[in-house]
Amino acid sequence: MDKLEELRLRYLHSLPQKAADVRAQWQRLRDRPDERALLVELHQQVHRLSGSAPAYGFEAIGALARPIDQRLAEWLRNDDPEIRIAATALVAALAGPVDALVDALDRAGESELPPG
Repeated sequence: MDKLEELRLRYLHSLPQKAADVRAQWQRLRDRPDERALLVELHQQVHRLSGSAPAYGFEAIGALARPIDQRLAEWLRNDDPEIRIAATALVAALAGPVDALVDALDRAGESELPPG
């Protein structure tokens, strides 16, 4: 096994934990959508996935994470309360995309390595 394949395998084995982490953070955020620190933490998790997943051959996960990352980044950058939607509306809008991301992480964690 070459070094890249070893790294990809290690990443693959980390996906169930990444799914659990995002799922837990998402639940905390859904319980307290106005808590900015929870949005920041979810953004950091998703941002890391949007960059690392494609680097290890998991393009579909990166493609699911990227729009969530962008939406959270845009929301966190915008301090204008007249323009920014409420955090509860943001969380509601992200429900489908985050659930799809967690499902993809779960499925990928159960699979073999993607071709590389």
